[in-house]
Amino acid sequence: MEKAIKSSGFVHHSTDVEGQLMDGGASIRWLITHRDGAENYSMRLITVEKGKSTPHHHHDYEHEIYIISGKVRVTLGDSTYIAKADDFIFIPPNVEHGMDAEEDTRMICVVPIKAAKMILGE
Repeated sequence: MEKAIKSSGFVHHSTDVEGQLMDGGASIRWLITHRDGAENYSMRLITVEKGKSTPHHHHDYEHEIYIISGKVRVTLGDSTYIAKADDFIFIPPNVEHGMDAEEDTRMICVVPIKAAKMILGE
């Protein structure tokens, strides 16, 4: 669905945005990006089914994650954590990270606009 830029803001439902499969089997929906008029941050909804994962990777920008539901094993550098509903995660720049779902999980991930532009293009 092509979203029009609205300077006064907007309200949409997450299912209005098409999901894309990620390496590892997770699905990502880019809810808000520069294409919507956002200047600083992008918001993504990530869904990971039990037994699947997000890609384990690193990059030069931080991001923040809020777990809506489910449970994941989070790898941050050499450390491993369990995150569940209502937990939040801070991932600094250049830290190797990834998540493996122990339960079906939904999370919100906020990244800088530069990440959306790198991945989605201008």
